[in-house]
Amino acid sequence: MALSIVHFTSESTPLAKVGGLADVVGALSAEQARAGHDVTVVLPAYRGLHDVAGWSRTPLGVHDVPWGLAHEGAEFDLLTPTPGTLPERLRVLRVHHRGERKFFDRPGVYNDPETGEGYPDNGERYLFFCRASFEGLKSLGGRFDILHAHDHQAGWVPCFVRTHEAHEPAFAGAATVFTIHNLGYQGLHDPFVLALAGFPREQFDPGGPFEFWGRVNFMKVGLVFADMLSTVSPRYAEEIRSSGEFGFGLEGVLERRAADLRGILNGIDEVEWDPARDRHLQHPYDRDHMAGKWKNRHELITECGFPTTPDWPVVGMVSRLVDQKGFDLIEKAQAELGRLEARFVVLGTGVARYQELLTALARKDPLRFAYRGGFDERFAHLVEAGSDLFLMPSLYEPCGLNQMYSLRYGTVPVVRATGGLADTVEDFDPATRRGTGFVFQRYEPAELVNALRRAFAVYRQPHLWSTLRANGMAQDFSWRQSALGYDRLYAEALERVRSGRIMTLETLRAAG
Repeated sequence: MALSIVHFTSESTPLAKVGGLADVVGALSAEQARAGHDVTVVLPAYRGLHDVAGWSRTPLGVHDVPWGLAHEGAEFDLLTPTPGTLPERLRVLRVHHRGERKFFDRPGVYNDPETGEGYPDNGERYLFFCRASFEGLKSLGGRFDILHAHDHQAGWVPCFVRTHEAHEPAFAGAATVFTIHNLGYQGLHDPFVLALAGFPREQFDPGGPFEFWGRVNFMKVGLVFADMLSTVSPRYAEEIRSSGEFGFGLEGVLERRAADLRGILNGIDEVEWDPARDRHLQHPYDRDHMAGKWKNRHELITECGFPTTPDWPVVGMVSRLVDQKGFDLIEKAQAELGRLEARFVVLGTGVARYQELLTALARKDPLRFAYRGGFDERFAHLVEAGSDLFLMPSLYEPCGLNQMYSLRYGTVPVVRATGGLADTVEDFDPATRRGTGFVFQRYEPAELVNALRRAFAVYRQPHLWSTLRANGMAQDFSWRQSALGYDRLYAEALERVRSGRIMTLETLRAAG
């Protein structure tokens, strides 16, 4: 059955990208539109999006948005893709803020580029985005079936549907879904935002839907009000309910809603990430024609300034430089890594300490280490195509996309067994020749180094290495399967709404 689906998100490719959230929402929404659904993506109108090539723009005017005891102005426009570039049933509603502080007309997305820190009023920015989104959707006309909110920036959406917008015809019968992309980022803000959201202070009771250790938790708001919950891999759905290590204080909330939580593995964009058609590569290739792989490897080695002899394996990383991604392990293991017969290339930016570490390693031993700061889309694709192995030693990883890109590109992943990494990479057994990569369990530097040594031992046996690489390239991580999982999730959510099992302030209060 064709549905009218709305995705509420702080980023989405190809219009605004900071990390994997953008890739997921952009690819999922496009796949759903190709499958016959009518899909609207609602996105803040960041400064960098004023001129977007390949999209036609229709102004929708200015509307007043309730904001505390007053109103703030919001302006909307509708973007539709140029015919033939994206599915016709896909559109993007952009939300502009016309108040004095211009919430979205700033450089960057979440952070101020000058300081590298998050904007201090991010709570107000994304609360306004959620509240204003409903005014923009109502201006489009029609009714909507599924309101799908992503991460804490859109956490207020399920709440507003059941409170301020409860009697709005456009959303009558609509079901809400809230997807956790990374529980480590929850949107914790001071209690004054509750009044801006239109709720009295007496609603800020301990243990209630808004309160979290004396602050308002946007992630929690989404978790308690949504009809159904999802996260981005089956393993992560279990982990976040298991302990504070993965639940970050919300494990109790998630355990209470365990029956409503589904783990749906992300897919990858098969057009953007296809070694046979990759627009960023000079040398395309596929599983049956691997010559381009070796040419990309030579290009990567040359661009990094590595010598061509001895022929050591190349290990790539494209990542945010933060603890979550395992860079504290790399820091502790740096001496051992410097003794391995391998070359390492890292692309990414993040915590200054890790940027300085990688810069120092590249300066000290340029024959083994290469580091490029910032983000370079072309170079990211070259790292995936030209590396022999791809390293992801994450502390936790809700899903991860790079290991799936790597498998498709014949680049063998070395990962820690957590979240989506455990769901997508099978440890290679040389005896049976089954498996797609190398997996280590404990979050320890020695475990990381040992996994790399196992990988290098197989690399030195070409008959095993070619089998391992072919195993990975045969995997199917397309969005088609993931989109079917969301179809089933939406059906469950709609059935709950039809049966009257919805989350309101009254039902939440009654449930204690």
